Amino acid sequence: MNERKARVATPGGDALGGAPGRRPARLAIILLSAVCLFWGMTFLLMQIGTERIRAILGTQDRLGPSALFLFVRFGLAALLMPLCLPSSVRRLDRVAWAQGLLLSLPFSLGFILQVFGLSQADVSPSQSAFLTSLFVVATPILDALVRRRRPPLGVLVGIPLAVVGAAFMQGPPRGGLSLGAWMTIACAVVFAVHILVTDYSTRRADPMAITLTTLLFSVVWMGLALAAAPGAGALRLARLPALLLDPRFALAEVLCALLATVVALSVLNRWQKELDPSRAAIAYTSEPVFAAIISLAAGRDHLSGWLFFGAGMILLANLSAELIGKRAAPPVGGAAEPPLRAAQGGDR
Repeated sequence: MNERKARVATPGGDALGGAPGRRPARLAIILLSAVCLFWGMTFLLMQIGTERIRAILGTQDRLGPSALFLFVRFGLAALLMPLCLPSSVRRLDRVAWAQGLLLSLPFSLGFILQVFGLSQADVSPSQSAFLTSLFVVATPILDALVRRRRPPLGVLVGIPLAVVGAAFMQGPPRGGLSLGAWMTIACAVVFAVHILVTDYSTRRADPMAITLTTLLFSVVWMGLALAAAPGAGALRLARLPALLLDPRFALAEVLCALLATVVALSVLNRWQKELDPSRAAIAYTSEPVFAAIISLAAGRDHLSGWLFFGAGMILLANLSAELIGKRAAPPVGGAAEPPLRAAQGGDR
């Protein structure tokens, strides 16, 4: 009987709320919160990297440099993955390739939206991070739709808080949210999908093998996005060697690929399944805090009352989604559905 089956079948295991399951759940929260430091720094690194692409390759286009940065990041991560975790290659099978393909779709789209939004002049790293954190609210909503049940009370409370926080982060809204803000909010929704798909996929194949296949497929999607970008033809690819040797670009890519992709994604795929998707989402709320601290320290952001107000409202929305009415109402017109862990734990 493998580990996941044991958790479901053994009385007192984490699927049933007993003591033995609380230990891996606590460790999962600690590890997922720790990688938020790596994720928090990537907002600044991605902004620096895309700025260097536009400066060196001579373009003002936004989508092309964003796709190029992610293409290099995921390509480097895919090369590093077998070196850092050889088991990711040994455990490859048809299921890992299929689930990696499935995971790569929201993973890649979410990053494209995030970096494209971050490349806009009106979105700072800290603002991008707090807007991205709205996936904590989006995850329970999508989870409720999938399971056909009402969202928890905390989510319903958090939605207006999140809307107000997003709208007022840069001061009283004038003419609505900017394009960059909307792209980042869309990114949050897509990352919520990624959390739910991760919960599904990592119960069906080896997490490290899925991490490798997700990265490999993501390289393909980023290459297609780069080729299809309207300004791709304007990139001076003859200056690509100069870009790769640029210290700021190279450092941004290496840190993003190694720490924020290989390490972070491996930890996520291994440990997120120890938690329900909504509980996992709340563990990620420290990411925008780290991002704001790093952005302020780098001089990319400035303190303002509106920034504190907007960020505070978004954090309250995220916390309410987890802390208020944690037990969701039963599905409309039917009995309560068994937890996702119990329903799926015996599949492998």
